[in-house]
Amino acid sequence: MKKFYLLVLFCFILLKSYSQNGYGFINFDDTVGLFRISIDTTISNNIWQIGSPHKSFFTSSYSVPNAIVTDTLHPYPINNNSVFYYRTSGDYNTDSHDAVLDFWYKMDCDTLIDFGKVEVSLDTGITWQNLITGNSWWTVYDSLNNVIQTSNGNDTMVFTGHTNGWYEFSCDLSLDQGILDSIIYRFTFRSSNLSVSRDGWMIDDIHFNTWWESIPKMRMSYHVYPNPVRDQIIINSEKLIVEYEILSSMGCPVTNSENYKLPLNINVSGLPSGLYFYRIKFEDGQEGSGKFVKIF
Repeated sequence: MKKFYLLVLFCFILLKSYSQNGYGFINFDDTVGLFRISIDTTISNNIWQIGSPHKSFFTSSYSVPNAIVTDTLHPYPINNNSVFYYRTSGDYNTDSHDAVLDFWYKMDCDTLIDFGKVEVSLDTGITWQNLITGNSWWTVYDSLNNVIQTSNGNDTMVFTGHTNGWYEFSCDLSLDQGILDSIIYRFTFRSSNLSVSRDGWMIDDIHFNTWWESIPKMRMSYHVYPNPVRDQIIINSEKLIVEYEILSSMGCPVTNSENYKLPLNINVSGLPSGLYFYRIKFEDGQEGSGKFVKIF
């Protein structure tokens, strides 16, 4: 897992020629990136802890030894409200901007009565929006990469109940034009007044990535469809396309080719579901880019 993220970081460096992005990864096993995590000490009895879990269901972290857990030793108490923040930083002056948040988690709590929530703030914590119901596309996968829930299927999503092992939550947040100096995520766990003696919520391997275009806007028309796509994405334009590239949500190339036919038909049926970016180059040297969602 750690080697994979080093490879992702290397891919980001290579992509600087036509895009910009910010990157963060926390596995709680070393001090790298921990400055981004803040447990809210103003809340009495805040039970979020960083450490090695020793509980009935939470027996180990996703990447050993540490994770962030609603108490590493004891069941969560009644009437609890615990919060931690994950802060990003940068100077986002954007025409097109996406913020991708990804993490692994386990849940063990009373369904719907006790639950977790992830919110995002784009104004340094003044206002908050639920990441699930906001301007975002999200998917929950199990450890075998099977889709559990997705916003593409109009699923509702609450971090609650009992997961069947580790689940991965991945979310792409589409942002409007403007200037941002930070994006803050707030993780909240709440329990009712019923005692259930359960483990709560455990989170590990938080990955954050931003992607924003730095290519001059095209003074021509091109169309990319369908979006979302299952099997084949089509790109049509006024000018000849001489090269294209498809990239994963974390910025690494997954396919590329030279092509001189219009419309350009790209087979994406073999790609896993998720968010992807495309880059196209025209015969006059101009470039265009954008994103699409691959679904089953």
